[in-house]
Amino acid sequence: MKVKAATLIPFLLLLMSTPSLAQGPCPTATPSSTATLSKDLICTVSQVYGAGGLVGTNAGGPLHPTNLPGSPFGHEVHFQDSAIASFSPLTAKIGTALSQLPLTSPASGFIFTFNPSLQVYARSAENFGPILTERADTIGRHKLYVGISYQFFDFDKVDGLSLRNFPAVFQHEPEKCPNTPATVTCINGSGPPVITKDHVITDDSINLKAHQVTAVATFGFTDRFDLSMAVPILYVRMDMTSTARIFNYEASDATIMPQCCVHRFDPASTVPGEKLGPIVTAQSNQFQYYDSATFFRANSASGVGDIVFRGKYRVFKGEKLGVAVGGDFRIPTGDELNFLGSGTWGIRPFGTFSYLGRFSPHATLGYQINGNSVLGGDISTYTSARLPDVFTYSAGADYGISTRLSVSADFLGQTLRNVQIFARTPTTTLIADNSTITEQGLKITNGTSNQASVAVGGKFNPFGKLLVTANILIRVNEAGLHSKPVPLGGLSYTF
Repeated sequence: MKVKAATLIPFLLLLMSTPSLAQGPCPTATPSSTATLSKDLICTVSQVYGAGGLVGTNAGGPLHPTNLPGSPFGHEVHFQDSAIASFSPLTAKIGTALSQLPLTSPASGFIFTFNPSLQVYARSAENFGPILTERADTIGRHKLYVGISYQFFDFDKVDGLSLRNFPAVFQHEPEKCPNTPATVTCINGSGPPVITKDHVITDDSINLKAHQVTAVATFGFTDRFDLSMAVPILYVRMDMTSTARIFNYEASDATIMPQCCVHRFDPASTVPGEKLGPIVTAQSNQFQYYDSATFFRANSASGVGDIVFRGKYRVFKGEKLGVAVGGDFRIPTGDELNFLGSGTWGIRPFGTFSYLGRFSPHATLGYQINGNSVLGGDISTYTSARLPDVFTYSAGADYGISTRLSVSADFLGQTLRNVQIFARTPTTTLIADNSTITEQGLKITNGTSNQASVAVGGKFNPFGKLLVTANILIRVNEAGLHSKPVPLGGLSYTF
């Protein structure tokens, strides 16, 4: 069946005009403002302790402030910077990875070549081609390929760090010791107050899942050039549980007024999902307070992701060998605040070669260039920066078992330079009596991330030009955002 290019133009324009779903940033809390909870996924981690994070009272957080007359210590925000420094980069890494999920290849399973002796287009490939990668052959002049696929991602690690169980330690912000009120003890008589040695230890868990349905279409304008489009539709759910415990070192000192300076969780706070731990008594026996609590926050979002257009031109075709060059152009139709898109454009030139036969090896090299997005910048201040560029590479082979069944296996790799790498590391904390304790926390460094996966699958032709596709994508290292094996199922048809 021949399809004229003009019939595709209204469809392409409709999809290109899809509006962005972005709704705005998370509220920013200060001790003198009132914040509100956001439903954006990008706020799930930062608002696990409430709308203002650990900011208490006016911003609605759980940390109990101190407002005694003459006290210089406003304890609403004294752990906020440390919490942001731990969680904001993690949120950015998750959002960036979710915006770059692998898409089903728009390469048609049926390749047609014009037979001059018969004056007709005949099927030239002896297998149905790759599933997640590319081959050099183009679909054929005025041929149309359409397909739809479903993938399920269950993310469990980031850089080898388990998302189901990871620590974070929040340090108190630096303070001077003006000895006001007089009962506040300074270290060595004049150093920072004892309360600055307090810290919050957290055990955290993130549950992150994504369902992706991708519609693809490819149209052959000439025998050498075809244009493809991929439209992903996603449903993403993310929840976080954090169990936090405050370590107070001034509570054991009877010379300190603990009602003034001991950090504690406020039983009067109204943070959704907060469950206070058992009540404890200060060793000075002056009062009781809560030093532990568990928090839970969950959000979900669905919508159109970033639409990708691909042009491919076959520059060489021998008897068996084919070489093509092309480019992907990503437009930011997805909502980056809900992890549905990148929030910026992207361009990926690539080159690919393949061998035509019953057994068909193929390989592709590409380089993705990205623009600026809040996912590449500082989420806590909502400043944008450039997303990391990505060097992509893949190699594999397809094999035609019969005229109706073929199988494929591929290696897929990508390299990101100068990105943040996460690890679990001991954190040494100095306490009031000059001794030390060691707690595990998050270590964040910059480095190169080499991410590798393998894909194994097959295509079956039950009748006509209908193809049924099945595939499994398996990460073979732990760099970046890691998912359990990703199943894929799809249908496609060539007209």
